[in-house]
Amino acid sequence: MNHVLPRFGSFDLTTSDVMEEDVMGIEPGLVFFEDGSYSRGPLDIPVGEVDDSNYYLSPTFKFEQCLVKGCHKRLRIVHTIEFGNGGSDVQIMRVATYEEEWVSPAKIQLESVSDPEFDLKPFSQRKRTRPSELVGPWKVFEVSATPIYGDETVAAESNGAPYVYLCTETIKKRSLPESSVYFREEEVLDMQDVTVLWLPGGVTSYVDVSNDGTLTIGVGWYSDEGINLVMERDYGIDGKLKEVRWKSEVKRRWSHPVSL
Repeated sequence: MNHVLPRFGSFDLTTSDVMEEDVMGIEPGLVFFEDGSYSRGPLDIPVGEVDDSNYYLSPTFKFEQCLVKGCHKRLRIVHTIEFGNGGSDVQIMRVATYEEEWVSPAKIQLESVSDPEFDLKPFSQRKRTRPSELVGPWKVFEVSATPIYGDETVAAESNGAPYVYLCTETIKKRSLPESSVYFREEEVLDMQDVTVLWLPGGVTSYVDVSNDGTLTIGVGWYSDEGINLVMERDYGIDGKLKEVRWKSEVKRRWSHPVSL
């Protein structure tokens, strides 16, 4: 077997076996959006009373969020999260980030003599997004998917709960952590109660539990053009998948202040 890593920026897709095979099918908890973005994870997280006989066992799940940019590049962030004490203790075990670029089969055949070149930089050489870059008014286009539980026949045919999609377009004003942010008529705190991982390449990652017990697993991908792509996955206090949201946020630079 060939275990020699190719040089960075190239990859022989015909001979190398370094990358693991990832096969995805229609599975419960998988939600797709029109641009190819998706959110992948369990439909249910076990919550309830603690079983002392299995104190050494803690359910661990992977949550994969994928964002697509420009139809040929995508970012996949995989959270590995452990749920202990009946789901009351949430611990992040691992956060893995992958940036992938689509290469057509024709290009691989034309460049079969040498490895195809990729215009990618190591994550360690990329800059991190500063909180100040996310401050200000944003035009937000959001698509939410809500699972419908209860109809076992429809769930069996769709290999999981069916989803109802809703599209909204709003204005959001984000402030620094020491102040409040206003979203429509609601006053909420932003980037204050949530622990955000500011990763290289404009990537943000966060896992938060709100006051009503809703668990949110979110990722963001910010670009210098002033566009922030977001994917969020919510679980209710009963452990069931509550909602999946895909957002495209465009930074607005008005000459007059926005009235909210």
